[in-house]
Amino acid sequence: MYGKMTMHGKQYGDVAAGQAAMTPLGQMLKDEEIAGVLTYVRQSWGNNLPPVSAAQVKKVRDANKARTSMYTPEEILKEHPFPAGK
Repeated sequence: MYGKMTMHGKQYGDVAAGQAAMTPLGQMLKDEEIAGVLTYVRQSWGNNLPPVSAAQVKKVRDANKARTSMYTPEEILKEHPFPAGK
């Protein structure tokens, strides 16, 4: 992801303030490894969400394999908005 994003009143992704873009690690990790990381996040810090499967990761990777640029916060939030009250 690249660009500024504000969460809980704090701004992230300000390159001028020394906050660099998230390092793209996708090609270094297998579908199973990415699924494991996503499942950990979805089930930690009070979250109680179902696990992510390697098949789900593969489906998203296949759908985005032609993309050559990083996502912006606006693109991500348009497709995956925060639930109301979050």
